[in-house]
Amino acid sequence: MRILGALLLLASAPLIAADDPAGIAFFEQKIRPVLAENCYECHSATSKNIRGGLLLDSREGVLKGGDSGPAIVVGNPKKSLLITGIRHEDKDPDMAMPPKKDKLSDAIIADFEQWVTIGAPDPRTGGPMVRTAFDPAKAAE
Repeated sequence: MRILGALLLLASAPLIAADDPAGIAFFEQKIRPVLAENCYECHSATSKNIRGGLLLDSREGVLKGGDSGPAIVVGNPKKSLLITGIRHEDKDPDMAMPPKKDKLSDAIIADFEQWVTIGAPDPRTGGPMVRTAFDPAKAAE
């Protein structure tokens, strides 16, 4: 219940610190699993062929972006290429993400928009991270 309250508080916050506990919990529960499931195959340091020069397995990679520019503009989902890609809004079909799969659900897209809006909190620092199991009990502390 504390996480729900924290997330509601996040919705009204303009930007939060990258290491904010509620923001990190939001990232770990809503964003990282989607990235791991749908993006890391083509956009991680362990990918056989990194598409578009974009790495999404670290905070630095997301902020730096790829060949087309930064993946996100912190605080502004409308100017974030990642959001444009997952919404399938770009006229170039190669920009629709994930490619060759169904578009992500509206709820997942809304989570990504919220994540960018609140400042894209992300604990992954120092380059690509090793995938680890998320422990919701620790995030709620």
